[in-house]
Amino acid sequence: MARLKYIKGIKDTSLLRLGISEGEETVAYTVTQTVYSALGRPAVDSELDTYAMDEIHLADETRRAEKKALSLLAFSDNSERALVRKLCERGFRRSVAEEIGREMVGLGYVREDDQIRRLALSLANTSQRGPMKIIPYLVGKGYSSGDVKRVLTELQHDGEIDFDLVKERILRKHGVDPENIEDVRRLLYKYGFKV
Repeated sequence: MARLKYIKGIKDTSLLRLGISEGEETVAYTVTQTVYSALGRPAVDSELDTYAMDEIHLADETRRAEKKALSLLAFSDNSERALVRKLCERGFRRSVAEEIGREMVGLGYVREDDQIRRLALSLANTSQRGPMKIIPYLVGKGYSSGDVKRVLTELQHDGEIDFDLVKERILRKHGVDPENIEDVRRLLYKYGFKV
């Protein structure tokens, strides 16, 4: 049975550090005041049952996953799906990772449409890629194909991407004669265009 060895407040937060002994070793877990209260505010040296330990483990894991998610998002843009995958790869339970992914979207830290827009503009206008290259690339990054296609359509409608102009640039860059249909087709296909 687990025993509560110490309770420490964490300065300037509503978090508590609980030292819990499970056998020879004492492990520190971080929980909110709310979780601690929901457990009946156990006193130091009291025994904790399986239910209490499960709640403490979940609260601690959720907090650690949240910190890791914020760290990942500070480093680079992530889709919700990519963020969940990265959290799972780092050892967090899928249910916890999915909850944190939804939370990050809800807080506005993951704004997939903005991310798709930036990446698509760069791929089309800078890297001169067509839809057949852009869509699989962004889907591979964790964005839904429906969202990618919708944003691409919006970008074309708003005039931010002009695939005809991109094709012309590619043909000029490679010096391909527009009359040579087979060479045009082959080159544009390589860049992600269906001709």
